[in-house]
Amino acid sequence: MKNKILIIVILITFISLAILMVNKLKTQKISQTKIVLGRKTLRVEIAKTDEEKERGLSGRKSLCEDCGMLFIFDKPGVYPFWMRKMYFDIDIIWIRDNKVAEIVYLAKAPDSSEFEAPKTLYQSKTPIDKVLEVNAGWVEKNGIKIGDELIFK
Repeated sequence: MKNKILIIVILITFISLAILMVNKLKTQKISQTKIVLGRKTLRVEIAKTDEEKERGLSGRKSLCEDCGMLFIFDKPGVYPFWMRKMYFDIDIIWIRDNKVAEIVYLAKAPDSSEFEAPKTLYQSKTPIDKVLEVNAGWVEKNGIKIGDELIFK
């Protein structure tokens, strides 16, 4: 009887530790850095892996005022972005060779009917190698324009 109880306790402990480790891996933050765009310094999360790029800002309720997410691609291309599971509107800044190439002002968060599978896709007209997502209105508020340089701090 004591052996059975010991085995059950060990199994429960093992399962609990496994669940904790999986949850920790899921909640690990992606790398962060600071950048300067125009005259403004931003704290950005870097989305490099396919999983990080696919998840993006999905599921978040908000983004701090001078924060963003920077998507970095291995080679220039036209990469479509959607607003799946987004709770807030954003500006999307398309970047090529560390210069602003295009801007999407006020990309709208999907309504409840499109929350899981939005119909609208956003993509640049020309190949880019980075995309910066910031709060809606941030671009206009900070005077960001085509040709502005992105500098890593």
